[in-house]
Amino acid sequence: MILITVGTEKFPFNRLMTWIDRLIEQQFINPNEEEIIVQYGSCTIQPQGVKAYQVLPSQDFQALVAEARLIIAHCGEGSIDLLAKAGKPYILVPRSGQFGEHVDDHQVELARSLARQQVPIAYTPGDLVRFLQAPVFVEIPATPTQYYAQASQLLHQDLVTLTTPKTRSSRALLPGLASLANIGNWVARVPAVFSQITA
Repeated sequence: MILITVGTEKFPFNRLMTWIDRLIEQQFINPNEEEIIVQYGSCTIQPQGVKAYQVLPSQDFQALVAEARLIIAHCGEGSIDLLAKAGKPYILVPRSGQFGEHVDDHQVELARSLARQQVPIAYTPGDLVRFLQAPVFVEIPATPTQYYAQASQLLHQDLVTLTTPKTRSSRALLPGLASLANIGNWVARVPAVFSQITA
């Protein structure tokens, strides 16, 4: 069974649905030979010949992930968290703000980071075809949720360090100005911390 999911975003991801439909038309995927289940969320297009669900209860969705031979998913943090632990071959398709599939291109940026870790990413239908011909499971060292927790902890440590006055005189003379300067330094450091974690 092949499971295809676009998560539960309010933005449709019709581009992926259209790609799947083309792969079925060209028989790279054959619903007559293998069950194809699509969780289509807010998409307004559904591929032909598949078993489609708008949204699946969490327990049912996890059961399908466990049953699937391979999974095609949008590049959402929640989906990655689940797929990274499932041990099943999966490929991620990033939504793009350019096509109204999300508010911005953070999924594209996340996909680029994961691609550096050899996670299969599809930017075209051809990428999906290559994955279908040789599906692989790539283990990642940490899920997005784990990355964010680590980043939050590091930034909290930085903020505490930078906003703690080191001497009695600094507290007495310019406490407000020192705090503002330190917070400014901390904010400037945020990209470096994320870069350190995702490198």
